[in-house]
Amino acid sequence: MLGQKIEKIISEKVRPILHTHGGDIALVGVDGRNAKVKLSGACSACPAAQKTMEEIVVSSIKGELGSEIDRIILWNTVSDELIDIARNILKKQ
Repeated sequence: MLGQKIEKIISEKVRPILHTHGGDIALVGVDGRNAKVKLSGACSACPAAQKTMEEIVVSSIKGELGSEIDRIILWNTVSDELIDIARNILKKQ
């Protein structure tokens, strides 16, 4: 149920703002009262990603859900493609 509420807030409030900057967001998962989100598009590599998280994502979700949620965690992963490139570079050394 918490995941559905977060998805709704993301769809209605957060995503439209991020789209104006060429970015997007996905809910990766919910564990208890904590949510993991992943920024993508222009937002994923932006130096201001942490500021975006605090000012847009966290404030929007916590503003709606209040004490229903404890933490919203920015989940950053490295793509498989980037890992393969790094492995190839290391093999050549």
